[in-house]
Amino acid sequence: MQEALVARLRARAGYALRRDSSGAALLLAAAQGLEGLDPMLARDTYIEALAAAIYGGRLGDAEQVAAVANAILEATPGAEASDRARDLILRGQALLAARGQEAAIAVLRRAQRAFLEQAPDSLELHWMWFASRAAQDLWDTRMLRVLADRQVELARADGVVTVLPIALSLLMLAQTVDGDLDAAEASCDEIDAIKDVTGHPLPQYGRLFLAAYRGQAGETERWAEQIRADAYARGEGYGLSAVNFAEAILYNGLGRFADAVASGRRELPYTHELSHAMRTLLELVEAAVRTGERALAEQAFERLVGVTRPAGTGYALGVLAMAEAQLREGDEAESLYRDAIKRFEHERIPIMVGRCRLLYGETLGRAGRHAEAREQLRAAHEALSGCGLNGFAERAARGLSASGETPRVRVQGSSARLTEQELNVARLAREGFTNRDIGARLFISARTAEYHLRKVFTKLGIRGRAELKTALAELDSEAR
Repeated sequence: MQEALVARLRARAGYALRRDSSGAALLLAAAQGLEGLDPMLARDTYIEALAAAIYGGRLGDAEQVAAVANAILEATPGAEASDRARDLILRGQALLAARGQEAAIAVLRRAQRAFLEQAPDSLELHWMWFASRAAQDLWDTRMLRVLADRQVELARADGVVTVLPIALSLLMLAQTVDGDLDAAEASCDEIDAIKDVTGHPLPQYGRLFLAAYRGQAGETERWAEQIRADAYARGEGYGLSAVNFAEAILYNGLGRFADAVASGRRELPYTHELSHAMRTLLELVEAAVRTGERALAEQAFERLVGVTRPAGTGYALGVLAMAEAQLREGDEAESLYRDAIKRFEHERIPIMVGRCRLLYGETLGRAGRHAEAREQLRAAHEALSGCGLNGFAERAARGLSASGETPRVRVQGSSARLTEQELNVARLAREGFTNRDIGARLFISARTAEYHLRKVFTKLGIRGRAELKTALAELDSEAR
């Protein structure tokens, strides 16, 4: 037993420090060494091994994910009869990795319900993020929102700072889907504050995606270069997938479709990984259609069919309809666009409503139906600018201008631009507190307080602390 525990400790410590491609094999061996000695600890180690293998992905051993998943399936033959969340999520994720969505859906949905209905123990709280990831892989935005909120709430209440960074990263994704990029940025800020204290090695995926959705080319490319180099250095393929997906979003928003094709097609061989790889397919369809690469667009669409229809959610079917509409013409295309918009509205996914209306409006404009095009593009511009998807909003604005209408600029007050954490920092700075004092009061580092304050100055258009009193008085006036 002592030898098994030492092997587990060595494997876990090595992966926590390096997050490199050797982690999955060492964790798997440690889990197998615990079989028959401590079944619960063995299962906890198995799921850690599976997480390491999945994150390693294409840069790890090509057979590693399947090897870990099949070892879990062999070791947990009775897990599907359990009602415990930890047993179900381990079995469900192994089924998903080894046999695909259809084989895993029933078990994963039972696991997700168990996480919501039961009071989680320490192991379940730690692994709840895997249930949120499953919600992504099954195109279930409602479950993603609920699970991410719950894990963050429980981790905060119990003070479990080791759980918070990855829980917040899932919450950030849910907030992005909801079109609330300011809230997503606040989650990134909190992750950074925790990383400053704990040294947690989670890369800056959130910053990468926020910059991409906002159409910030320089910022996205800077994060992409950093994350790509880090992924290669550690052998973590998940990082490459995140970069390719983010770049495809950025370049589609900016109308740089050839660049979007270049980034998107890198994910084509890896759609079995689900996650970012499968979501990149929609971006690739759009970019390939706009660059005239019809065969590539059809190939991406066929792959998309395979990873959306088994899930069968409103989100999945909306994505499928949106992709297919770009490959069809006339009444068939219009019917598909309308179906997609209706599904996205029902699922409350404003960024996808805006993007789908943008594509529909552009299609109508190319057909010379300018009055109908203006109706869709006007709605797209309002939705996209409201969510902060500036690149896509500018595309809608260009379409409106081409159809003979000048788009209205959406004006946001300062209070709409500042996150809650930025407001807290600004108000304490106004009262004369130093960055160190602010950090102590808000449980963040002095460096993070300074970072927030610089963003406040930029957003409010002021030069320093001396101007905060007047600027915040105006902000409070706007709020009233």
